Amino acid sequence: MKKWHALLPNSAIILMLVLIVLLNLISSYFEVAVLTKAMTLVIIPILILIYFYRQRIMANIFFTIFVLYFLGILFNVLDQFSLSSKLSESCFLGAYALLVFLMIGKLKHVKFEGLVSWYLIVILLVNTYFLYMMFTVVQDGFKDSVILTLLVSRGVALLIIGFLAFAIYLSKETSQSILFLTIVCCFIFSDVLSFITSMYIHFWLFEGIQNILQGGGLLLFCFYVYNHQEIANTSDKKTTKSFSLSKNVPVES
Repeated sequence: MKKWHALLPNSAIILMLVLIVLLNLISSYFEVAVLTKAMTLVIIPILILIYFYRQRIMANIFFTIFVLYFLGILFNVLDQFSLSSKLSESCFLGAYALLVFLMIGKLKHVKFEGLVSWYLIVILLVNTYFLYMMFTVVQDGFKDSVILTLLVSRGVALLIIGFLAFAIYLSKETSQSILFLTIVCCFIFSDVLSFITSMYIHFWLFEGIQNILQGGGLLLFCFYVYNHQEIANTSDKKTTKSFSLSKNVPVES
């Protein structure tokens, strides 16, 4: 895809990115919780409205991921309720599980060579070790085993998504694979910073960058879904055209 940003003009993309960066940094620095929560909540509805304004259809799996991610953010904002954290983590885990399912479906087109396979195995083992070390460090600090289980499951899901996205990128360097790898990196670093600010250091810059990465990842994911639908529409048009031409070919007796 030459125009990976076909959903919006370049000026609109730059404006959205500037607003995401500036408003998140300002609200985090001055600790304006209302502005931070409002921006976090409205970004997905805005992206959905823009998408359906330009594109009339979206695959069910992508729409479900958007809905689950929005519910995860919503329950995270409503942190005064006792079940909100569990519901938030469950929704995020569900969204990441669907992304894993989506990536597994793309593995049939991936061809692993010897060196690439070993490189991916090393990356997977190293990241698994770091995830295990983090689990051993924080497990004593959690009194709620359900939250701990959901956090660990979310980390495992992100690890699998990152591994699959990197494997697909190494196998076939397309704009879509690069875009998805960037999305995964945004979500991973956003979740890591969110974990750090909630468990260890509440630093305004970390919180601001975490929200920026989350918003940027969602924006890029909207581009990814739009490109995916454009490719599907183009493929359907070619198939329909080929079928129509085949029907019009005269048969000689």
